[in-house]
Amino acid sequence: MYVVCIPSYKRAEGCNQKTLNTLHTHHIGNIYVYVAKEDYELYKTVLDPNLYTKLVIGKEGLVQQRQFIMEQWNEGEHIVFLDDDIDDIDMSLSNHTLDTFIQHAFQECITHSSFIWGVYPVLNPFFRNTKREMTTDLKYIVGAFYGIKNRPLKELQLTLTESNGQKEDVERTLRYYIQDGIVLRFNKIGFKTKYYGKVGGLGRFEERLKPMEEACLKLKEKYPEYGRIKIRKNGMHEFVLQPPKSPTQL
Repeated sequence: MYVVCIPSYKRAEGCNQKTLNTLHTHHIGNIYVYVAKEDYELYKTVLDPNLYTKLVIGKEGLVQQRQFIMEQWNEGEHIVFLDDDIDDIDMSLSNHTLDTFIQHAFQECITHSSFIWGVYPVLNPFFRNTKREMTTDLKYIVGAFYGIKNRPLKELQLTLTESNGQKEDVERTLRYYIQDGIVLRFNKIGFKTKYYGKVGGLGRFEERLKPMEEACLKLKEKYPEYGRIKIRKNGMHEFVLQPPKSPTQL
C-alpha cells in the first residue's frame, strides 16, 4: 500500500484539473492534498471531493511542506509525491498501469535497499525509449513525481534549499544517494507538466533565476565532487549531477 501526497500552493483550480484529474484517470486513490492555512477554504470550495481523500493544512514553502508531510506519516510508510500541475503520466513504454508501476517501484526499493525512486524528468518518449528501464547510480530524481520509504533521518532533511525551494530535488537526490549509495530511477515512465508556471508553486521563471543561481552555488560548495554548475542560454543555472569515482550501479 502507498499514499499519494500533493503539496499545492495557490493553484486550486490547476490542482483539480491537472494532477487530481490525472490520478483519477489512472484509477489512483488514497490521495492527500496539503495546502497552506490561508488557502484551505478556497481549496475546499474548488477541489472536487470525489478526486481526493483528504485536504490537510500543512506549511507554507515547498521544502517545509514536504518535511511536514513526512512528519505526518509513520516511519516506513510508502509515500508518493506529486506536484499539483501534472497534466498526464505516460505509461506507454511500460507494461504496467500507474498503480502496478508504483507498487513495483517500492518493491524494487526493498530489493535494492533504496529509500527513494523517481521517473524520467523529460516527457519525450524518444529519449526514454533509449534508456535502461531502471538505474541505481546517481541520477537526478525530479521532485514533480517520486516516491520514498519514509524515515526521520536528520541527514535527509534539506537545509541548503530550504529558504526558497530552488533545486530542492537536487539536494534531496544527493542526500539520499550519499546516505544509501543508491537511488532508483525508472526511465520508461514520463509525465507532462509545465515546470515554470505563471502562478503558484515556486513563482515565475524570471523570478526564480537569481534564487536558482544561489542554490547551485550552495550545492557546489557542499558537494563539489558530485556535480558541476551549468548555465543555460536563458540564464538558468543548473547543478548537473555527476557520479563520484566509484558509483553504486547495476
